[in-house]
Amino acid sequence: MLENLTIRGRVWSCAVRTLLDSLSEADQQILRDNLVDPKISHNALAKALNEIGLVMADTTVRRHRVGECSCSRI
Repeated sequence: MLENLTIRGRVWSCAVRTLLDSLSEADQQILRDNLVDPKISHNALAKALNEIGLVMADTTVRRHRVGECSCSRI
């Protein structure tokens, strides 16, 4: 009866990836460098982005950094 049952989960777009796609190549590289720098905390990076008008939560940055966002499923 349920042989053909398929359940598709929704893949949420990663806000970090969306932001990266909207930036120039130079800005993308700057953000990538900051994302991989272990000396910069999730909170500090999110706060710096928010200060320049790019809304980002520290939890979003953390999920992206540890591979819990949709980027890891692409």
